[in-house]
Amino acid sequence: MLTPNTQTGFKLAGQRMGLRLRKVRQQQGKSLEALAAKVGVNKLTLGNIERGEGNPTLSVIWKIANGLGVPFSSLLSHDTPPQVSRFTQQADISSPDGNFLAHAMLDMQEQCTFDVQIARVEAGNHYQSEAHAEGVIELVCLIQGELEVNVDGDSYVLQPLDCLRFCADQSHSYFNPGQSEAIFHCIIAYRQLSNDKAHNY
Repeated sequence: MLTPNTQTGFKLAGQRMGLRLRKVRQQQGKSLEALAAKVGVNKLTLGNIERGEGNPTLSVIWKIANGLGVPFSSLLSHDTPPQVSRFTQQADISSPDGNFLAHAMLDMQEQCTFDVQIARVEAGNHYQSEAHAEGVIELVCLIQGELEVNVDGDSYVLQPLDCLRFCADQSHSYFNPGQSEAIFHCIIAYRQLSNDKAHNY
């Protein structure tokens, strides 16, 4: 199992997620019941997340972000002036088995149209991502190790410094066929609406 950032990662993710989820939900006038029904996550789980009592997985955060129509990273952010993003101070989120970790490297706000993550996959392990909302694009740039990305049944094998761009509104997965941890940048771009006031995720 991959090792997250000590002390900060999962705890920080839970705290930030709770504060941001409540704020965005209330701004949109949605009740917990309405949001739960829309995103397919039960009300008790959402309530625990809002109180900072849970460590939501990647798939749960994606469901909530898509249901609220906000960038993934906005649910893990806090309002700050420009600053350096230190790897050791980032919020961690993981797959249920712990073999895939993502670190939200930039605190993007709702007005932004992309997220930046550093993702890690343990040797010999696989992470299956659900299809994102229509129009979402992913850019995967391998930093270290080996990575095979499967997009809607087609496989693409990456070597260090290779990049892959694909439409992420379809099934996709990441597999590490190597003997060491794979580390890659994952940039997730969202489609901006023509009125420049909202985004479709």
